[in-house]
Amino acid sequence: MKFIKILALVFIGFSFTGCDAIQKATNSTGSAFSLTGKWTLNSNTPENVLVGSVVTVTPLLSEGRLTTMTGSGNCFRQSDVVWKSIASDNAGGFTISNLVSGCSGLNFQPASIYVMNANEIRVTGKNASGQELTQVWQRVK
Repeated sequence: MKFIKILALVFIGFSFTGCDAIQKATNSTGSAFSLTGKWTLNSNTPENVLVGSVVTVTPLLSEGRLTTMTGSGNCFRQSDVVWKSIASDNAGGFTISNLVSGCSGLNFQPASIYVMNANEIRVTGKNASGQELTQVWQRVK
């Protein structure tokens, strides 16, 4: 019985930590914002791969998983974690480890998420070749 109580407390503490990581009380839009939910990729420069794919962000795990895959490229597979280690930053956005390639093992690069408005975010970082990467994501309603 003691074990169940301890396990429940750990689970509750972990879930609150995960929620805080992907939710900001205030951000660059001046309002409350959360990454929780589904996001569709509208543009991906310079690669233009996976446009139309959907990532679902789960607060408990602080990750975004590819739940709908459109097209192919960079050896991604449906259900890959493409955003991991999501954490809020001091600028009203988030930092992540962004999956840029699934070829020859998983290649994650540090990236930033900028909140453009309640329904649009931009992910910036580097791609697998070291080029500047900009992705525009729209919230799925």
